[in-house]
Amino acid sequence: MFQMPRSRVTLLIILGASLLCGLSLRAAPEDSLYARLLKAYVAEDGVRYAAWGKQPADVVALKVFVAELGQSDIDKLSKNEQKALYINLYNAAMLQAVLEHYPIKSVKQIGLLPFSVFKKKFIPLGDDVVSLDTVEKGILLKQYFDPRIHFAVNCASGSCPPLRAEPFVGERLEAQLHEQTRLFAQSDRAARVNSKRKETAYSELFKWYADDFGVKNPADFLNRYRRSKLPTNHSVNWIDYDWSLNASQK
Repeated sequence: MFQMPRSRVTLLIILGASLLCGLSLRAAPEDSLYARLLKAYVAEDGVRYAAWGKQPADVVALKVFVAELGQSDIDKLSKNEQKALYINLYNAAMLQAVLEHYPIKSVKQIGLLPFSVFKKKFIPLGDDVVSLDTVEKGILLKQYFDPRIHFAVNCASGSCPPLRAEPFVGERLEAQLHEQTRLFAQSDRAARVNSKRKETAYSELFKWYADDFGVKNPADFLNRYRRSKLPTNHSVNWIDYDWSLNASQK
């Protein structure tokens, strides 16, 4: 396997560090590098963290991409481009956090307390440094509200909607969000029907973010994206959220 010379890796690390120190706003970075990383390390059953971690240049490249995204001149982008940028920022930053602490069994192990990873400020954004929660709840769900965002951002865990193996882009964002939601809606991560008990268990996303989905029964939302409709007369239960790392076994 090809290994990049140490001098080259060191140079990339220095570049990444300089970016993290804060730069003037600039055009949003090309996503071709991020696209290559996703294509190389995202599999159907999760993310190939072990393989990614063995390539220092690719680990640094992700960190540089996160830093460059955070220095983008948002005002020069369309609304869909802005929305796509923040989704990519969340997902890339989560990947960065996992790789910096790998090997781990769950993102709950990052930080002193469970779920600290979502609260820690480590993502450069303009002149500030923000947390994953800020990107998702403080920016995406406030400024670009769309319940489908819940199926686009990835929390690196088993029950989370799978990480898309390509960047989100403004010109195709509507189609990408629709597909993400459709794929999740038809999976057993979203809903599991027990016909004998007349009970359907749903992802806890629909409990935690009930106001975002605007329905009393999750089936009313999911059925908009399913071929086979879920029963709406069943009692509602919840699928215990699986916080184990979404690591690929391939």
